[in-house]
Parts: sequence; structure tokens; C-alpha cells
Amino acid sequence: MTGYPDNPNGSRENIAGICDETGRIFGLMPHPERHLDSFQHPRWTGSNNKKEGDGLGILRNGVEYARKNI
Repeated sequence: MTGYPDNPNGSRENIAGICDETGRIFGLMPHPERHLDSFQHPRWTGSNNKKEGDGLGILRNGVEYARKNI
């Protein structure tokens, strides 16, 4: 097991994301729900002019997949 910065959360075997065998139950570290707006990003003052954070895209993709396939 490695430490910071390669494994900042201290997870076993450096695991950052998991899902069940169906792919419908998903867990990710860092938490995508903490970056819904671009202003929530630590470097929000940079040249990124997006209004939407990357985390919202991850969650939106999950909802869209569920609508089409479940």
C-alpha cells in the first residue's frame, strides 16, 4: 500500500472506485457529488470557464444510463 500522494485516502490496495457486477451500484473516491459546480473545484480561478463541475457529468451519465437501460 502506498501513501500520499498516490493514495491520499489510505484505501486498501489503492482502490479508488468500486461497482457491483451489474455496474448499477457505484462508489468513487473522491466523491463526484462534491464537484457539481465548477466553483467547487480547488483551481476554480483558473482558465476553466465551465459552469458545470465534472462530478455533475458523472452523475448525469448515470441517470441517463438508468433511463435508457433499466
